[in-house]
Amino acid sequence: MNESGERNKYGFKANENEEWFEVHSGAVTNTNPGSMVYVTIDTTPICPNMTDAEFRAKVMKLRDDAVVLVDKRIAALNTWSLSEQARVANWFGTKDNATRNLLIQGFTAVNRVMRGLQPKNFIRQSPELDRVLGCLPHPVSSGSAAHVCAPDTATHTISIHEVFCETRDFTSGGDSKLSTIIHECTHFTDTFGSKDWKYTITRFLATWGQENPQQAINNADSLAGYVVYEY
Repeated sequence: MNESGERNKYGFKANENEEWFEVHSGAVTNTNPGSMVYVTIDTTPICPNMTDAEFRAKVMKLRDDAVVLVDKRIAALNTWSLSEQARVANWFGTKDNATRNLLIQGFTAVNRVMRGLQPKNFIRQSPELDRVLGCLPHPVSSGSAAHVCAPDTATHTISIHEVFCETRDFTSGGDSKLSTIIHECTHFTDTFGSKDWKYTITRFLATWGQENPQQAINNADSLAGYVVYEY
């Protein structure tokens, strides 16, 4: 859906840059038995500190910036300079060819997924949504900014928590909205299928990675930290 005013087969239209959705282009009466359509509209914004239009614009800009940063790391992995080898060893405790190839393959997939993300992929979290996507609902951690259902490779839906709304947009030295988008995209099974072995992007996470290389190469925040962190 976009600004062109495209309609689906029912004549419905939605403008993602506005705070309204047109569900029918004209007045409808229930003249045919069984033809009444009931519409439930949840007007609660995804983030309480911004409108949904502002949220959509923000996540699309952050998505674009994240793609650029991941592309930069892929290019560096392909060049494989001494400095990039040191960066990989710093975050993952090893710089062998298997690690390099895994990172190239995984981040190429991450950027494929991120380039395909649209505002509709970012949804306010709810247990019902998890159930629809094929994951068992679970209590939301107080510190979680977002989560995904890893096997959801059909829609790549990212469930947004309120913590995401309060997090800074970007920093090269820690967690941010941008790093969260990368983090969540590494979880999908068609990218890295990463886990959450260790949270929070800091220089101490890199130290942990050197001591736990088998977990670090599959740790979502280690992968995101490798992309965004600058000393």
